[in-house]
Amino acid sequence: MKRSELYAKVWSTPMTKLAAELGISDVGLAKACRRHAVPAPPQGYWAKLSAGQTPPKTALPTPELDVQVNFATTDPEERARQQAVERKRVETLNAYAQAAVVTVDVPFAQDLDDAHSLIKATKKYTDRIPKLIEQYKRRGVNAWQTTRDEDRPPGDSNGRYSLLHHGLLDITASLESMDWVLRFHASVFKGLMAGGMVISRREAEPARRGTQPEGPVIEARLKGEVFKISFSQGYRRITLDAQELARKRKEISWAKEYEYRPSDKLTFSLDGTEYQARKAWVGTQAKLQELLPEIVRAAFQLVPLQVEMRKQREAAAVIAQTAAEARALQERRARARAEQLKQAFQMAEVETRVQQLTEFLARLEATADSRPAPSSERIKVWLDVVRKELDARNQVESMLQQCLSVPSWGNWPPDWWPTEPAPDAPDAADDAEE
Repeated sequence: MKRSELYAKVWSTPMTKLAAELGISDVGLAKACRRHAVPAPPQGYWAKLSAGQTPPKTALPTPELDVQVNFATTDPEERARQQAVERKRVETLNAYAQAAVVTVDVPFAQDLDDAHSLIKATKKYTDRIPKLIEQYKRRGVNAWQTTRDEDRPPGDSNGRYSLLHHGLLDITASLESMDWVLRFHASVFKGLMAGGMVISRREAEPARRGTQPEGPVIEARLKGEVFKISFSQGYRRITLDAQELARKRKEISWAKEYEYRPSDKLTFSLDGTEYQARKAWVGTQAKLQELLPEIVRAAFQLVPLQVEMRKQREAAAVIAQTAAEARALQERRARARAEQLKQAFQMAEVETRVQQLTEFLARLEATADSRPAPSSERIKVWLDVVRKELDARNQVESMLQQCLSVPSWGNWPPDWWPTEPAPDAPDAADDAEE
């Protein structure tokens, strides 16, 4: 398509959807856009558009350069085959997941009296946060040095607090919503534990050289499978009214006319080890509370799903390894055959030089008697020595034997041998005798 046409499409259709329509990956589409200087919508563009806003478009630079844009798309038949394979894979995985339905009663917790110990510890800490914040403020500029680690409040991120690195649950939420968030966790944990899952916190492990440290994480374990549990509350931009802005600028003279506050968007996630099987639920408090039975049921379905996904990944790795070995063999054979051609040219050059030397020696011999003594006798002796040495050291034959000898290959057949062995190819026993 033309460059201008690509520009129109990327601003009218999300990249992932457009890439699927074109039969390429979204990464490939992004590369094509960068290669031809076609600007793409920034992050959040489609969300603003769906919210009724009219975010600005980035103009196409140098539109007069309306060149042809080519994509490395796969063959339609191959693409259809891959899609059929993917549909079959999804059907198989869904069948494994449906076979693991666990039915447990999941009422929403009204209190935390019998909640998991991690939930109680989180509740105890969050109740202290307002007091910790106040104490921290009173200590002024030296607060960090004069406050113990356990008495430092968590950082405020747009009205939300992240608790994981304080030895608690993996929760990022506002204090106003914390009571519901903890009761939600108590409900989910109770349902998971009723089905046999074990909930625990794994502390951070020392980072290996060149890698980021792992953990801490909140884990749910069942039958050797591990899933990370996390919860986050979103935030949104709020425009301040005149009174709020005036009050805020009394405190901070450079305060902006807007601020970010916690939103009603909540996300609860279960992530399998190495992200093999994962599931996330997004919604308001009422929506997630309604989804409680489904969340617990899906958590147990992720267990066999992750097992099957791991098997498929391992099978795919074996196939990829086999293909890589086949490619390596083909490359080795190609190099070996190219080397045989190189050797043949060298033999031809040596043979030409031998013929030239033979002719040269014959010319010298023809002039030997005409030379003065003692050169006439000595040259005949010299010619005899050179000819004997030439006969004794047949370089062409030596090079040919080196190409055909078993020790130069290590095993039979050599890499340059045709894929289908010739009828008169020697067997291993013959090679051993040679």
